[in-house]
Amino acid sequence: MNDFEQCPTEGAIGLLSLLITRGRLAEARLDGSLAAAGLTFVKWRALDALIKSETATGLTVLADKLNCVKSNVTQLVDKLEAEGIVRRVPDPGDRRGTLVELTGAGRGLHKAGRDALENATRQLFASFDEDAMASLRRLLILL
Repeated sequence: MNDFEQCPTEGAIGLLSLLITRGRLAEARLDGSLAAAGLTFVKWRALDALIKSETATGLTVLADKLNCVKSNVTQLVDKLEAEGIVRRVPDPGDRRGTLVELTGAGRGLHKAGRDALENATRQLFASFDEDAMASLRRLLILL
């Protein structure tokens, strides 16, 4: 019996269990699609947050954007920096502070990751029409 079969299937708890289980399955599929680029979904989300910020970003701000604690982001940035994907730079507004920015390699990986994610999400939602996608989006926003 797999985790999905062990989850309660009735009421709000069943819905939440189904949402969590399916979310994990989707994340595993996305991780699989990103593996060829040397990324995971968590790493790609960090790159995406840095791309969208358009300037070097503090770890606390990055943690907020990723909805996680600063210590997790510090470890993630350590890994990304060791891989040459990001670099730490001095904060011009606070000489004690450090900011994080993408390297050229990081920008290239972000693009490769985005392409892989677009392909994977097309496959994940292949059976959904536009109305179903809009309905799911509205429901999830309500949570």
